[in-house]
Amino acid sequence: MRKGVFALFFAAFIGLCALLIGWAIFIAYALTADETPPEPADAIVVVTGGAGRLERAIELLKEDKGHKLLISGVHYRNTDRTLFARFDLDEETINCCVDLDREALNTVANATQTAIWAKENNFKSLIIVTSAYHMPRTLLEMRRAAPDVSFQSDLVAGSTKQPLLSRLINWNTVHLLTKEYFKLLAAVLHGTTERLLSHRGQ
Repeated sequence: MRKGVFALFFAAFIGLCALLIGWAIFIAYALTADETPPEPADAIVVVTGGAGRLERAIELLKEDKGHKLLISGVHYRNTDRTLFARFDLDEETINCCVDLDREALNTVANATQTAIWAKENNFKSLIIVTSAYHMPRTLLEMRRAAPDVSFQSDLVAGSTKQPLLSRLINWNTVHLLTKEYFKLLAAVLHGTTERLLSHRGQ
């Protein structure tokens, strides 16, 4: 009996340690992540919801990194005119090369709408633009929704005006990253469960 209880507590302790280590690695990645600019692809997709994402996606479009841009998760209150008023884009570029997705309300829906858009346009390679902390879960859902598409990531880093230590002890930052970490774990668990059930049913 005692051995069983000890084994249970030991397993719980190991699980907690793994959870905390993963959390620390995720926060370090989210606050310090950087990468080289992506190679040209068929198109670009930006997931709305964070500062700097749209600006970065427009920049990639202007650099001809993709032939077309999908802005996924556009709020219904944002009209085309208000959305593009702040960007230096001519009307011809907007009409030919920018699509708006107003259906997606979360990351899973972003991935679903992106998969539909890619299939309709026969796109085989996409550059995904979103915040560094949001990128792991976004790519996970994108690859699940469109397994035949090749994805590159283009991270939008958080503000670097504050020292790293200041951001680490900022409650709002830590709270946001912790929530995203557990969302990522839930997405991984969901995907793992789906695969196990799929294999069992075969």
